[in-house]
Amino acid sequence: MSKKNLLIYNSIYTVVFKYLLSFVFNFISRFYYLCRSANSISLVPECGTTSDYILTGVASVNLVLIVAYNYMYNNFNFNTNCLSHGKLFGSIHTANSNKLLFIKLIMSLLFNYFSLLMFFHGFNDYIKIVMNFTLFLSFLYLAYFQLIYQPYYSNTVNNYKFSVYFTISLFAIYAFLISEINLSDNQFICDILPLVGLLFFILGFSLNKLYYKKTLKRIYKKFQEKKIVNELRESSSVDKMQLSPENYKNKNIFQSLERITKEVYIKKEIKVFKNYYECEIACRFLRNNRNLDAFILMKNLFEEGLTQFKHEAEVYIMAWYYIYSMKKFYKENNLLQKYDQELFKTEGMLNNAMDLKLDISKKYLINKALSYIEIEKRENSMNINSQDVELSIKLEELKINAVITHIHGLKEIKELFTKLRNSTNTKDIANNIGMISKISNYQNSAYSQYNNIIRHFPDAKDVMKIYVLFLIDVMNKEDLAYKYSLQIQKVYDKNIINDSTNEASSNQIDKNILLFNNNSKDKKSLSASSNSLVSLSHSEDYSASGAGLGRELRKKINFKNTMTKKYIERIKALKLNMNILIGLFVILFSIQALITLVFFNNAKIYSSTLSRNINIPGAMKTVTLAIRLLSYNLILKDMRNYPKNLGTIKGTLNYLDIVNLPSVNEYMDIENEYQLAVPVGEYAYDSYEAKTIADSYKKFLSNIKYCTNRGMLNDNETVYNILYEPHFKYFILNSKSNFDNVFNQCKEILSNKIFSLFNNIKYIVFSFMFLLIIDVLGIAYINFIPLKKATNKIVINSFKIFKYFTKEHFEIVIRDYEEKIETLCENFDLDKETTENHSKAAKIRSYTNVKLIISFIIILVYVSLSNIPILKTSSNEKDIITILQKSVDRLTLLKSIQLYTYEVINQDRSIFLENEPERVLDENILKLKTIQEELRSGSYGGPTFDSYPIFDEVLKENGCFRFAQNTGAPSCESLEYDSSYDFTEEIATLPLNELIIEYLYRVENFKNNVEQGKYIRLPFTNKENIGIIYNQICNDKFFKLQDKLMDNIFGDIQYIDSKLTDYSVSYIEEQSKNEIIIITIGILIVLFFTFLVFNKLFKDKIKEMDTLVSFLFLVPSDIVNKNEKYKRFLETTQLED
Repeated sequence: MSKKNLLIYNSIYTVVFKYLLSFVFNFISRFYYLCRSANSISLVPECGTTSDYILTGVASVNLVLIVAYNYMYNNFNFNTNCLSHGKLFGSIHTANSNKLLFIKLIMSLLFNYFSLLMFFHGFNDYIKIVMNFTLFLSFLYLAYFQLIYQPYYSNTVNNYKFSVYFTISLFAIYAFLISEINLSDNQFICDILPLVGLLFFILGFSLNKLYYKKTLKRIYKKFQEKKIVNELRESSSVDKMQLSPENYKNKNIFQSLERITKEVYIKKEIKVFKNYYECEIACRFLRNNRNLDAFILMKNLFEEGLTQFKHEAEVYIMAWYYIYSMKKFYKENNLLQKYDQELFKTEGMLNNAMDLKLDISKKYLINKALSYIEIEKRENSMNINSQDVELSIKLEELKINAVITHIHGLKEIKELFTKLRNSTNTKDIANNIGMISKISNYQNSAYSQYNNIIRHFPDAKDVMKIYVLFLIDVMNKEDLAYKYSLQIQKVYDKNIINDSTNEASSNQIDKNILLFNNNSKDKKSLSASSNSLVSLSHSEDYSASGAGLGRELRKKINFKNTMTKKYIERIKALKLNMNILIGLFVILFSIQALITLVFFNNAKIYSSTLSRNINIPGAMKTVTLAIRLLSYNLILKDMRNYPKNLGTIKGTLNYLDIVNLPSVNEYMDIENEYQLAVPVGEYAYDSYEAKTIADSYKKFLSNIKYCTNRGMLNDNETVYNILYEPHFKYFILNSKSNFDNVFNQCKEILSNKIFSLFNNIKYIVFSFMFLLIIDVLGIAYINFIPLKKATNKIVINSFKIFKYFTKEHFEIVIRDYEEKIETLCENFDLDKETTENHSKAAKIRSYTNVKLIISFIIILVYVSLSNIPILKTSSNEKDIITILQKSVDRLTLLKSIQLYTYEVINQDRSIFLENEPERVLDENILKLKTIQEELRSGSYGGPTFDSYPIFDEVLKENGCFRFAQNTGAPSCESLEYDSSYDFTEEIATLPLNELIIEYLYRVENFKNNVEQGKYIRLPFTNKENIGIIYNQICNDKFFKLQDKLMDNIFGDIQYIDSKLTDYSVSYIEEQSKNEIIIITIGILIVLFFTFLVFNKLFKDKIKEMDTLVSFLFLVPSDIVNKNEKYKRFLETTQLED
């Protein structure tokens, strides 16, 4: 990549990585309190819901991962070439990266989470102070660090960085002061903000530039002063060494006035640098001046720094990289040979640094420096370029690691043979089963490493030789060994052709493996293997025609394949069973989700319908009162309040007929145990009938329609034509308790259906949870336990065959493998004890059982916990409906109270007994007070409204609210307040509970006034008396106030009830989505463990069986041929006891 492209690439990456990181942090941290905006932003979950927890969890994981990645990047992203201009923000220091990273994170959390937390907890007065001063102090700290240490190579970048930090810091204070003196709304202040920011930036840029110049001037001045002082000290020391005390006397030095007056003694220690960063700052002139004098000056400056900061490892590291960068520059420009090599010696610098305290970034820089030294040594010794040296080093590392793993495999095989020699009883064999797993792990590891080397270095013939031995001695794969033996021959042939065509050209393979072939003449041959292809006669292993593997080897391979197939049959059968049970788990989990969603959908439909049906009892009482008042208008032909009464009736009729009748017909056509009175006229006794709720409802509607169509009383009619008219009398006669008994069921039928649904969901959830747990336990007990038993049995039975071996046979095999291990160690200069220690340090630990147990625990816990949201939804829905039913009962009671305040005055003896209206009124008041107390305390068995903060605006704050489907009450905007009867805004907008208390207080006063005779009470039998009573009601302050208060109380309660039903529907919808997410995650978890744990365990067991077979066939053929029973076992896989 060219310098120009490198500059562009790094600039783009810096913008994306550093500057957009703030936006990323702000975006992710916003999710912590995003749920507070759920009402105003679609698709945002409510706080405390499962979706909210999932969203918050994902945001937290993202933040952790981004911070971790940035932290690692900051600690390992260095530009160690001080002369490079390709990296705009290049530095050998970590600069402010980590500090800036965590400040960005803290600021994003502060602005998006803690500020809102403070606001919601009442600390909003402190938010502005905390924000601005945190911003000011944090960026002031960054600016100070940037100014003092000047970490970047480029002066422009250092100036820019400081000015940015400086500007943000000052701007925070500026904004705070402007806000405090109330100038933030001033247009002029807003207009000059960009100019102020620009001035702050220019000031910061100039300040850093000035500081940098003064720092350099001070350093060079101090350095020159110290140099002069050191020269004076050296001259004084030379004089004293040359002249003895006798010579001093002879020369009369002590009496020499000139000597006394001119001799100088320096006692003050001059410190050139204030901090160790300045050592590197003072040497940046090399980026523009790279001659030898500049190099020598740089060395002198660093030597001074090493003297002053001898306990700072970073000074040694910086000095080494500066010297190395200059050496590399001179070498690339063919100047290095002109200069004395002593100038470029850096011996001891890195060693001194390693003796000091090192953090992770310093260790990284030292390791990188050591790799540069190693490359330089290889370049000088092998006379090749650095790219080839890097390839050689890489090949060496890969090869040594592969050979060490190869040796570990040989050692495990030798150890297993040793243990089988010592004992072949069942108990001891059972203790050796785990060694097959170890051998398998080493086989797979070395096999992967060798293949990786051959893939990247296809011409490395020495690696192929070792690989062939590995395939024969450890893997026992003669067919694959034969394939690579042919490939080795091809590589030799290719080298011969290349050498004959161009004798002067160097062989690339030899370059890469030269290091490993030095002194190989004195080493043992790597082809000595008792069961290798080389050790077998050609006639035995290869056909004379060169067609491939010989007959005996093919037979051996066939026997191996037969044994392997037989051993893994049981494993594959168990794996199939496991996959079936996993599939059953997914199906059961999916069915549970489907059933739950169906139930949730039905509950949502019922809740939507209930939101309309819940107000039926209150609406009927409203109609009853309005028809009673309408009868006054019709009897008296008085149009006062006639439009209002008729409008209320028609509006409620529309609500009952159009909105609710379809659902009543669908769900409420059921028998009813309560009866309704059926008036038959003036001179007959009233009858009672019990119908279905739907039929009673339809009769109620038909009577309403009759009443609305009834005209004024004719002259030839008496008041009894209306008072005793069956349609009118139907309402007032049933108002005592009959309507409540029959039509209260309209709000209970669907509620009971919802309760039943959620009760059924509980049973279904627990049933499926039981089935899923049984399925998971079945996976464990039907598959994995039998898998362990089956594989252990195979291994034990296979090892028992070694009881027919003599100790001499074992000794031959063990000695053979000991020789192979020694041969490999000798040929690759590996200490046998070192490899053993390495084996212990890098011992492959098997956590299979731990992983398996953890996997099952996670699945079982998730299956159990996944049902909690469903149970929580069931409980919440029951609470919502319970409090909804209790709340809506107030509507019926309030309208009953209002109705019977009229009947207390009317004293209609055709309907009521003496004092019966007062008794009914008192009963309703007591019931209302009881409900209010129950809703306040929760003593009825349900929640209180404190559990639903969304209703605080109605219950704890002043205001006016209306139900969306209002049936006649004036809107809040059209309310007209009148203090003549105490209907003031202060009273009308009281919180609901206080408004009800106020209303009941007025009713009690009304009752007292009735008892004290302040109201005219005449027989309700003729038009004149009814007219007097009606005039009294129309002009009375209490009844006027009652009408107005009732509109507001009804509006508040209906508003709460509608919000509760809407919340119920939306909550079910959200939980339906959550259930899909939960089940999907559960299925993914099971599939995740299936592929990464369960299937891997089966694959490992299959590999172990393959390893077992290869181990059994590792016995040399001459020993096998001498042991007939062992030979028969290999050929037939049958044991003979």
